Amino acid sequence: MDEVMPRIAACIVCATLFCLMTLKTLGAMQQGGYKNGAFVRWLGQKENMLFNRLCVLALCLALASAVSALCFSFLGVKAALLVSALPFTALLLFYLFSDRKYALKVPLKRTGRINRLFVAYFFIVACAAYIVIAFLTFLAKWNGSEIYALIAYVPFALFVPLLPFLLCAANALIGVFENARNKKFVKRAGQVLDETKIIRVGVVGSYGKTSVKNILKTILSEKYTVVATPESYNTPIGIAKTVYSEAFADKQVLVAEMGARKTGDIAELCALVKPDFAIFTGVCEQHMRTFGSVENAFAEKSEIIKSGAFTVCGEDLKVRVEGAKEKVVFAGESQVENLQLLPTETKFTLRLGEEKIEVTTKLLSRAAAENIALAATLAYEGLGLTVEEIARGIEKIEQIPHRLQLIESGGAYILDDGYNSNPVGAKEALAALARFTGGKCIVTPGLVECGVLEEKLNGELGAQIAAANLDKVVLVGDTLVGAVKNGYLAANGDSAKLTLVKTLDEAKTAIAEWIQAGDCVLFLNDLPDVI
Repeated sequence: MDEVMPRIAACIVCATLFCLMTLKTLGAMQQGGYKNGAFVRWLGQKENMLFNRLCVLALCLALASAVSALCFSFLGVKAALLVSALPFTALLLFYLFSDRKYALKVPLKRTGRINRLFVAYFFIVACAAYIVIAFLTFLAKWNGSEIYALIAYVPFALFVPLLPFLLCAANALIGVFENARNKKFVKRAGQVLDETKIIRVGVVGSYGKTSVKNILKTILSEKYTVVATPESYNTPIGIAKTVYSEAFADKQVLVAEMGARKTGDIAELCALVKPDFAIFTGVCEQHMRTFGSVENAFAEKSEIIKSGAFTVCGEDLKVRVEGAKEKVVFAGESQVENLQLLPTETKFTLRLGEEKIEVTTKLLSRAAAENIALAATLAYEGLGLTVEEIARGIEKIEQIPHRLQLIESGGAYILDDGYNSNPVGAKEALAALARFTGGKCIVTPGLVECGVLEEKLNGELGAQIAAANLDKVVLVGDTLVGAVKNGYLAANGDSAKLTLVKTLDEAKTAIAEWIQAGDCVLFLNDLPDVI
């Protein structure tokens, strides 16, 4: 008992420090959808230095513990080991303090699941630490050498690089409970949906889903009472939360955004929602990490058509949607006439059948006009709205947060495209930035979820930034900016205009020192680079 209690205390202290200094890994696990595979891929990205930093820390801990224990060996083994705990603890605290500058772009969200994961992680780390310490103590006694006893705990430093993998173990452990709990929650939500007569609309695609969803909700609200999945909720859990929300009660139409990262996702969502109508915006190189090809992404997202829903597809999909389908119509660019892309608004004529609507909207870019065409076409041909109702709805469309949202502050302009993470949207965002007449700046960490194409597409993004001849280029983060930088410089971009920072806060500081009235800053993709 005399040895057990100090050992337990040491394990609790170590586990507390270990878990606190690796909180970022919990944020990465959260952003990866609590998928161990996505987390390990993030950990192994060649420009992610987290694991390397943990290995360096382990080496420093081993050296500091050994040297301090040997230097104070004249005090006896127990006293020397106690003294060696001081530099060990000091180094952990120093790492905890210094690692803050490597913060994730999207901070850890304190949810019930993350709290349960932290408790499980702490328990596993503490138990593993106790087992390792007990084993090392046994080896020291078995060896019988005083010198060996003094450095017996040096191997404990090697525990540090194992922390991310212990987190995976904790995630797998609670995942059994969480997955069962989530399945029950989603199943009950599906039963609630089946008991209602609500009209269900699904929105799928590699890009533009959230924008189209919000546009459609605004237009349909001229005739129906409408509820839409909030923000970027596009999973079974997100839809289930919407069904159980107060906003769902007594509504006539549900507009559900449907996301897919792997095969089977859209089929699962269709089984839950059972959409009567749908919009399929298009496909691009988004989510290539899990789909592997654009063809695979299209095959998955086209499950919405197979569900039997009346579907409005983006015109780019004509070459992929084979044969004439009774419940499929195409909409988009061909309906947009006299397009005027202005810095602070977009004007065009929208053609619906034989009728036309003159549109002036706060939404920016060619894509915004096409998104309005998609939503208006479904409202007109599918849900029976008149042209007059659609026109009134379009007039009420507000900017969509973080989707090329224009913000004016002190005479300067911010283009917040923080939730854009695909090549199509990036091109449109750069074109929108180019329409301003003052100084122009982009802040970006690059594009994510592009799999094997990630380096290629980020290199192309760098080249597009160079071609735009901006006044300032700020690249943020650890993992993807190398490819953007290389593409920028290879395309003869001006290195004097280039700034690399670790966090978004550092980027904002750099911009504050540069920006003046009339200037415009584009924040392109502030999504996590974990998924």
